[in-house]
Amino acid sequence: MNLKVVPVLRWAGRILAVVVFLFWGSFFVEHTIEWFVRPLPRTPPLAVWWAHGLHLVLLLGLLALWRWERVASAVVIVAAFVFFVDKAGPRFPLFFGVTIVPALLVLAAAWGTPRSRFETGPVEDGVGPR
Repeated sequence: MNLKVVPVLRWAGRILAVVVFLFWGSFFVEHTIEWFVRPLPRTPPLAVWWAHGLHLVLLLGLLALWRWERVASAVVIVAAFVFFVDKAGPRFPLFFGVTIVPALLVLAAAWGTPRSRFETGPVEDGVGPR
């Protein structure tokens, strides 16, 4: 991959991750109030806990894209699939597709970046594979 494209992909993914985080985060806050704050002292059913936990994992994965690109991308993709396949109904392709775009951009940037200087060939100081 062209190394000039990698930073563009990485930053586009990171910025989109923040936008998607804010969008789905607003739903998370609203649902937290609706299911956990208003009905106190009662608690919601187990299915709500499960879905809310998946939503939280999805949001944390979007934030983690800034630091742990490969692992966080996998977390976002899997969490988005499991969450939206159950909750989005006929809008699943739209919700899932929009949510994983930042993960795919960051993942493409991570794959386009050599993992260490030893994978890039010899370097100027003479250290590297021969």
